[in-house]
Amino acid sequence: MSLYYANSSLSDAQIIVLGLPYDRTSSFIPGSRFGPQYIRQCAENIEDFSPYQNKSLGDLRISDLGDIQFFGDDWLGQIEEEAAKVISRDGLPIFLGGEHTITPSIIRVTKKTYQDLTLVQFDAHCDLRDEYLGEKNCHATAMRRVIDTLGVEKVYQFGIRSGTREEFETGKNLYKFEVLKPLSEVINKIKTPIYISIDVDVLNPAVLPAVSTPEPGGISYRELVDALLLFQDKRVIGADIVEYNPLAAPPYASGSTVAEVLRELILVMAHRD
Repeated sequence: MSLYYANSSLSDAQIIVLGLPYDRTSSFIPGSRFGPQYIRQCAENIEDFSPYQNKSLGDLRISDLGDIQFFGDDWLGQIEEEAAKVISRDGLPIFLGGEHTITPSIIRVTKKTYQDLTLVQFDAHCDLRDEYLGEKNCHATAMRRVIDTLGVEKVYQFGIRSGTREEFETGKNLYKFEVLKPLSEVINKIKTPIYISIDVDVLNPAVLPAVSTPEPGGISYRELVDALLLFQDKRVIGADIVEYNPLAAPPYASGSTVAEVLRELILVMAHRD
């Protein structure tokens, strides 16, 4: 199924949504590969109108390309190939995971178009290990691989509350526990263009329990929305939403929350466009 508000052809779209149902390295609760289809299903429960922004998705041109189907052994290479096809279009891409491992592949191809790219991450976890359980490319190393591409100065991390001592020492722009307050203080220092990566476990698990690696603590839904609103006048050229796992807990309340995050993200990205 497609997002019910997807109303545009690919060639004419302002926003392009693509599902990347990848969770090969999930180390705790696998199942985030089902995230994109449940987000679409739960979007049926979410109005197209946002009272936070006083805008409607119905006023935009949105294309939903569905989910890619993985084959062979080079899944991360396939993500790069499919992401490149979307990035080459005029519309702004939003990728639905899947685990956070999808982000470095997207960033590698995005940087070919946007040389001065900055990444802003909302997450419970640092994701800055150099390897984890023998894997150099996995959900726990995602931001380390992004740093390999962008450099440590170009990665901003908010809401972080879990990681090794080394990870917390590695992050240059790493802000613990909170999102809105530190982002408000540095938003005008973050150079554009910006790519936003939202790992939904940044939210308190009481708000959104259906994630692959739940972490105690976390922010409220309203804090996340208010943080996204800070980007309305910034040049955001792409984004992803990852780690929603409909197998980890009853899926529909969590899925509705993620679907509404997607609504707000679409409206924020289209605001400047």
